[in-house]
Amino acid sequence: MKLSHWAAKTSVVFFFFSHFAAVAAQSEELEQSLLTHYPAGSISTIPTAKAALAEVVAVRGEVERRFAESRATCLEKFFTSQCVAEAKELRRAALYNIRKVEVEANAFLRKERAAERERTISERQSRAVRPLDGPSIPISGAARENSNTASEPTVNSPSQAEKP
Repeated sequence: MKLSHWAAKTSVVFFFFSHFAAVAAQSEELEQSLLTHYPAGSISTIPTAKAALAEVVAVRGEVERRFAESRATCLEKFFTSQCVAEAKELRRAALYNIRKVEVEANAFLRKERAAERERTISERQSRAVRPLDGPSIPISGAARENSNTASEPTVNSPSQAEKP
């Protein structure tokens, strides 16, 4: 009797560890494919960064789905808290690796946005400093006549009285 009871406990424990080994392998497979596709320092263009972020969202969703599945399986077992703790640890480790790619992609995009802002500001400043070749708005009528007479030197003679 004791032997069969021990065998039943052993089989439950074996199932418990085999289930988590399979889930861990699947989860690790996804995050490793993400890490091999985007190794550190490999994100150097905007399309690559956006693609990496899209993959991060997909892989994170799969990790969360597997965690929910593992947690549901754990709730059916007798040793629930240990099972859930291990599922949480697997999830935490997977999200840690996924976060590396996400941080690098976001950092690259942030750096590019800052560089674009700097280019825009320097372009505006160069336009403000650069002298204009001619008037930006064509002057017509009385304003043009006044600007022509203003460019000619005028001599005020004492015979001309100022009219108030």
